[in-house]
Amino acid sequence: MNTAGCLCRKSAVYYPFGPFLGARVRDNFEWGGHQFKKGTLVLLDVYGANHDPDLWDNPSEFRPERFKEWEGSPFDFIPQGGGDHDMGHRCAGEWVTIDVMKVSLEFLAKYMDYQMPKQNLNFSMARIPSLPKSRFMINSVTRQ
Repeated sequence: MNTAGCLCRKSAVYYPFGPFLGARVRDNFEWGGHQFKKGTLVLLDVYGANHDPDLWDNPSEFRPERFKEWEGSPFDFIPQGGGDHDMGHRCAGEWVTIDVMKVSLEFLAKYMDYQMPKQNLNFSMARIPSLPKSRFMINSVTRQ
């Protein structure tokens, strides 16, 4: 039984490497009615932004087709940093990460059969990386 296609759709839990990012304010400014003073520590809730129901329909569902004709802001989805990748701050490993994910997911979905045993998929948002309590286990792995 190939569970690769349904595994992510059934799981409503994602495991962000870092659930939040922190930085210090460089210069005083106001944004969204809030004052930010130079030197103040601010935290960006990466997990919350990527699961915000005001930005995403059914944010806990794995639905890659939602990006097919997506016209959202480059700041709405921030796994590799916010903003336009040509002009803004982005992760230096973003393109390598995307390529590795494409190859890995294709291999898991098309070329392997496996079972996912019962396991504890709860995770702590205080741990970096935030991994499931039982990690992620598959068994009965065979090549198609």
